[in-house]
Amino acid sequence: MARALDVQLPLERAYTRYTMLAVELLDAVSLERVTEGVEVVAKGLPGKPIRNVGGMHVWLKQDVTRFEKLVVTPRARPYRGAEVAAANVQFPLHVIELMPLSSYPFAAGTNAIRGRLIETAPPPNTPPTAVTNAVIRLEWLHDDGVTWRQTPQRSLTDEKGEFAAFLRLASTDVPLIDGAGNLSIRLFASRAGTELHVQRAHPQGRVADAVLRWDQMVP
Repeated sequence: MARALDVQLPLERAYTRYTMLAVELLDAVSLERVTEGVEVVAKGLPGKPIRNVGGMHVWLKQDVTRFEKLVVTPRARPYRGAEVAAANVQFPLHVIELMPLSSYPFAAGTNAIRGRLIETAPPPNTPPTAVTNAVIRLEWLHDDGVTWRQTPQRSLTDEKGEFAAFLRLASTDVPLIDGAGNLSIRLFASRAGTELHVQRAHPQGRVADAVLRWDQMVP
């Protein structure tokens, strides 16, 4: 039992009283908090962060004049790493959504494309040339059949040209669904200042596998 003169602050208030920065990591697909298997480093700040009871990474108040950037390195988790320059970090709480890799285990009901982007169809017995470091984004067609809605999430092709892109639809989003149960999706790939796309019929609530060719995409 607490004594009459004991002062007990709620946990959130107790740590924010002395906190300079707390970093919250979210799974970009499910928006669940990621607390294990990921390393977070604040370049330029001494020491490692404290892990609070909620699983956030916390730095106590200190001099930030040498703070350079946040670096998130997933260890055994299927996420892409992330870097945030100090000028773009929100104090005292910064939220980072971790984008999935092609190995990410999408849950049932997710609209996603697990793909690979290559330059062109290779000659027989020749491996394809991967398109690396291309930015991938999706658009979906609204129920009015005219308006395309852009998703804010961005994926990135890896050294094999592989990527995972997904739609996180809000309850108020109303996509057009055809008679076969497909959504209309446009996948955009951007590199060296050029952005091309391909339009696809995507089975609602499914994860589709695709090999896409850069030379078959259009402006």
